[in-house]
Amino acid sequence: MHVALVLQNDYPHAGEARPRRLARSLSQRGHRVTILAWNSRCGPPSEDLGYARVRRFSFFLQSHFYRLWSAPSPLNPFWLIWIWKVAREIQPDLFIASNIRIALPMILAAKVLRKPTILDLQEHNEEVTRMRGKTRLAHYLTRNSRLVAWLEAACVKYADHTWVVVPERMKSLNPRVVSQGRVTVVSNTADLAEVQAAQSHRREKGGVFTVIFIGFLRGDFTAIAPFIRALGCIIPRDPNVRLLLGGVEGDRKPLDDLVEEAKCQGHVQADGIIDPPEIPRWLQQGHLAIVPYQVTPFTHATISSKLFHYFAAGLPVLSTDMAPTRRVIEELKCGAVIPEGSGPEEIAEIILRLKNAGEELDAMGRRAQQAVREKYHWEVDFSQAFLSMEELLSLPGGRVAGKPA
Repeated sequence: MHVALVLQNDYPHAGEARPRRLARSLSQRGHRVTILAWNSRCGPPSEDLGYARVRRFSFFLQSHFYRLWSAPSPLNPFWLIWIWKVAREIQPDLFIASNIRIALPMILAAKVLRKPTILDLQEHNEEVTRMRGKTRLAHYLTRNSRLVAWLEAACVKYADHTWVVVPERMKSLNPRVVSQGRVTVVSNTADLAEVQAAQSHRREKGGVFTVIFIGFLRGDFTAIAPFIRALGCIIPRDPNVRLLLGGVEGDRKPLDDLVEEAKCQGHVQADGIIDPPEIPRWLQQGHLAIVPYQVTPFTHATISSKLFHYFAAGLPVLSTDMAPTRRVIEELKCGAVIPEGSGPEEIAEIILRLKNAGEELDAMGRRAQQAVREKYHWEVDFSQAFLSMEELLSLPGGRVAGKPA
């Protein structure tokens, strides 16, 4: 099988972890992968990465207006022409679009070439757009939630198959598409290697009880703020608690101001970006992990990959009341969910209750790690993804087109 992964960003790109995992998994099974990507950094038009070959948008590369003419957009006809031109050369069996920005050009090019398509719908795009502000005139077009909802619906309708990250996401899709079996759940689960890496680093018993978070915090600490305020309520009662943050970049003054306001100086530690291979070891400093995101229609239709990184590390989880995350935590009995409307005092009570749970807290972490071994790992999700690819490529007689000998 030869798969073309079409991305709206440059590649390699730190934010394109899901396409990278997909490409690596396909390559390990003996399939070819070509990644069609933007080229805003003006890299080489073609590059071999070992697990995949990257083809970068090459029209107008020498022009001073390259970024303008090459902008990834469903309205940019040059993407349609370029995808069609590259595809005629490389002859892929299947196209996969990473989200919706250039999914329609890919779908149109694939239909001309009579090739099947998959839309990897990683986000609830309408809700993401609704959350973002409009600070420029162009945003009234690019961040118009109604237009984005129409675009997403069109992509789902005309793609041959769609992947979503949680079952809850299907509720907002075209019921006819869902009833036709054209949607598969491919979640953001952990690699089994993370469990093995975590087990090679033992969590120390005792010490300061550490509430831990890993993510990207670049000047906006809104999601973390309720936990810092809760820490301010905890310290007078139990000073043996701290908050450890990983992924803090840029201006730290807003964080320092929050810590000072909550009167919990010395109990909050902020580390920078943690290299991915170091994450399992770094997480072993924690006793309780948090998924702190605001409860919105967007977070009710997705799930954070960090939940499964925490599980792989054997950490119980405290989360805000997001439906998919709550479903998993309650299923596994591996943590607690903060009821909507809770203030710092209520969050503090939950943290202290978990801290004092003793053996039951350890059991939560063991159940979480066992669930990753048995169910919530990438090989399970990749198998679902691969099955949908095989079904699209199936020909009369049960043979699979392009399957390696």
